[in-house]
Formats: sequence, C-alpha cells, structure tokens
Amino acid sequence: MSGFRPVGIVGEVSRPTEVMVNALTPIPSGTYIYVKFKARDPQGLEEFEREVVGIIGSCLYKSLVPVVTAPTISMYGSTYGGTPPLSNLKIESYMTALIIADITGGQVEAPRYPPPPETPVYLAEHKHLSTIYGYKPTSDVEVGSLVGFDKLRVGINVNSLAKHLLITGTTGSGKSNLIAVLADRIARGGGSVVIFDVHGEYRSLESESPNDVDVKPYEAAINPIEMPVNSLVKFIIPEEQASRQRRLLRNALRELNDKIVQKAKSGRKSYELVVKELGSNMSLASDNCVDTYRELLKNYLKKDKAVEDVEVKIDDFFEWHNVDLNVRKVSELISSSRIIVVDVSKLTDDEKDYMLKVIAEDILWYLKMWGRGTNQPIPTLLVVEEAHIFLGERTASRSKEILQRFIREGRKFGGMLAIVSQRPRALDVNVVSQVQNYAFLKLVQRTDRSTVMELTDILSDEYANILPTLPPGHAILMGEWVGEYPAYVRVDRHSGKKVGTTPDITKIWRECKEKYRESVSKALEKKSMISEWEG
Repeated sequence: MSGFRPVGIVGEVSRPTEVMVNALTPIPSGTYIYVKFKARDPQGLEEFEREVVGIIGSCLYKSLVPVVTAPTISMYGSTYGGTPPLSNLKIESYMTALIIADITGGQVEAPRYPPPPETPVYLAEHKHLSTIYGYKPTSDVEVGSLVGFDKLRVGINVNSLAKHLLITGTTGSGKSNLIAVLADRIARGGGSVVIFDVHGEYRSLESESPNDVDVKPYEAAINPIEMPVNSLVKFIIPEEQASRQRRLLRNALRELNDKIVQKAKSGRKSYELVVKELGSNMSLASDNCVDTYRELLKNYLKKDKAVEDVEVKIDDFFEWHNVDLNVRKVSELISSSRIIVVDVSKLTDDEKDYMLKVIAEDILWYLKMWGRGTNQPIPTLLVVEEAHIFLGERTASRSKEILQRFIREGRKFGGMLAIVSQRPRALDVNVVSQVQNYAFLKLVQRTDRSTVMELTDILSDEYANILPTLPPGHAILMGEWVGEYPAYVRVDRHSGKKVGTTPDITKIWRECKEKYRESVSKALEKKSMISEWEG
C-alpha cells in the first residue's frame, strides 16, 4: 500500500471475524485497522482481493528470547557470566483484532474470509470506515464521533429504540452525559423523553437548543387518596414491628379516603374541594388543602394509647414529603419536542419504586390509546436511572412487573425504554436480555463484564477486554440502533448538563482558601482601624 506503512502483520491465528496481529510495538485497544489480502474461492480456482476493517481488542508484549530474572543481568545491558545484553533481546507485541466488516468494492458485508498469516496490517483511514459508519440525517440522531476520526459523525436510528436500550458503565464513565445528549437530540427532532431522575442530576438540565426543546421539570408527588393504603401506611410508618400503629393508620386512611372518593364521584368535585368541605364541617379548614387532609386523617384515628405516636409520624411524613391531592399525571405533560425530568431524589428507594410503577404504568396506558382518538399519543422514550434498584435479580419491586410489560408491549405503541445502571451484575438477566440495543462505557469489574456478555450474546471476550480501558465519555455501541456493526464512539459533551459531573475538588478548596484569607485580612484591617480610632 503506497502512502502509509504497515503497523504489523497478521499472526499465526486468523479467522474471518478475529485475527492475531504481530507488531514491534503495541497498537492501543480500540484502534481501527485495515487489511487487504487475496482470497480464493472454495474450489481454489479463482483468486480475488478482499478488504476488511477491524478493531484492536487486547494486546500484550512477549519476548522471543526467554527472559531470566536474575541479579546477573544488568539494567543497562552489561553482562556477567556470559549472559547476553538486554539490548539484544527481540521483543514483539501480540494483539487480537476483531474483524468488523468486509468493505470490498465499497460494499459492506459480514467478513467471510480469513486474512492469510503475514498479511500487512495498516491503520484504518476515514475512507475505509465511512462505508460502515456515518450520520444519516433522515433517520438518525447524532451522538458523537468515531474514536480517532473526529469528522466521522456517528448517528443512531431512533426507530430501533423501540427494541429498548441498556446503558451501563462505572461512576463517572459518562452515562448521564450520554442520556442528556440522546434526550436533547431526540426532542430536537420532535420526540418526547421522560427521564426518571433518581439522584436529581437532570433537574438543572438545559437544552443545547432552547428555542427547539422544552425541558419540563416534574417534581414527583404522592397523592394519599389514590395511593394504595397498604403502601402509604408503610411509607408513613416504616417500622415493621409497629403493627398496632399501622393498624390504626390503615383504618383511618381507608375510612377517610373512601369518604372523599365517594363524595368526589357523586358530586363531580375535585379531591381538593371535597377535602376543604370536610375540613370546614369539622372546623379543620386551612388555606393549604394538604394540611387540611393531614388534620382530617389524624381526626379519623380511633382513640388508642398509640395514637400520639401515629400523629407524630403523620406530621413528619407530610412535612418531609411532597404531597399533592391533585397531582398531574406525567402523560398529561407529554408533548412533542419536550423532555420531562421526573425528580425523585428526595424520596426513599421504596417510594421511588412506587413512583416508577405509577409513571411507567401511566405512560404505557397513554401510549395504548394509539388509534383510538383524534389526539394520537406521541412515541416516548422512558429513561430509568439506577435501574438495578428496580430491576434487580433478587428484588421483588413494585415497578419490576410494569417495566417487564413496558419492554414486551411498549414497542407496539411507540414506547421505548432505556435502562441505565452502573451495576449490571445486579440486573435481572431474564428482564434485560429482552433489550436489543446497548451502550457500554467503562466497566472495570470482571463480574460486570461477564454479566453484560451473558445479557447481550453479541459482546465477545475481546470487546469486553476493551471496556476497562475506555476513557470517560467513550462508549462501544452495539445493536440495531447503530446498524449491524459495533461502533467505538467518543460521545459529544452536552453543554447543558450542569449537575452530575465530578467536581474539581482541589480547585474548590483553593477558591475557598482564598476567600478565607480575604475575609481574615479584612477582619484584621477593620480591627486595626478600630484600634487606631479608639487610640
């Protein structure tokens, strides 16, 4: 090949989809390579050229002469007792390369022929990879660039997200940035995204195109009238041994809520209005409807020596939780070009689980109205952060069943689910194995890498070996959303995501120290002035 030099040769082992590469120096993991070779037809009568591209998986050094670790060998190559100098030892690097595709004649197809041993291996160029990857504006959403090729933009097919998505990587690997990029650009194209924000990372999210995308914050609230009584009792009184207190509260909730619902239906009134009327009748009315409900609930408690403890826990719950008797459903806010950020960061894990169940069920029923009315539902992507909390293999969560249904039924009605987790080993394999699109960011622990290999069936050992080496913001994308061939991508940096990135701790400390010094200096200066004045 004129114009550029080979970086190695094909080694002793060569298969259509995987080859060994020998070189004098290691080619870094994640590097794209190009191989051009001659192959023969099955009968051996005709010889023809093939071109393939691949990606380096793992690499290692190996000395061609056995290295003996002994004090007789000098660090500088001098010898004692006839030992050869280190400079005379020939050392080579051995790598495994995964062959991604055959690009002969500009046509992309699965590789079928193994490159012969000793065939030169080159670094791939833009022209080699552009036939496989590339942004298609008509159907794709841009997410970043192919690693090493900034001008080769990579897009994902949004329609393929109907088969759902798994995003996994360690803390700080860039998961939330990828979500921000996806959500913003899907919404920019007219789509709808709901982010179930477990840690409050997205509450300050700003769109990169504020004129085209509406970011709608939604603070999750508990409606004590519509919530199942047994669940609400556990939230207010979490201690399992407090059976007496729970019984008192359960009876009061059932009696009060039944009365409110009955009056609301018969009089066609809102819960808020009914609560105000009941409070007024019992001289418990307040400007705040939630406060009135709380006082009504305490009033409905039967006389018992445990009543005071229950009242204290009711007051604590209503003080520290967002309670709303007429909270809007998320589906009522779904709109084209909108990102809805559901902030549940102030809730406990149990409360988050219940809220996810309610929201996922609401969105699924909303989507199932497809074809039943003039206002057609808008296909929506639901993003679930920290999914291992809700989809754990050993977790009997409330939301697990509805998320399973969302995966099974959602795609028929425009429902897309993105499962995000830093602990793939904790996910239920039976649930996540139904997902068919993947974004793998940095994964260090061997058990996590083994789990994702089991989940996907398409992540080979060599791709798994790349995962611990990925820098923040780099991802391996697999599945239908990127086409038939995996892509190693540097995800774009989302400028509108302010929370969630690791802070520069030492910089903050330095700034605080400077402010402290300034304050001390001003205090001393003021003290000196006062002393002078008094003198």
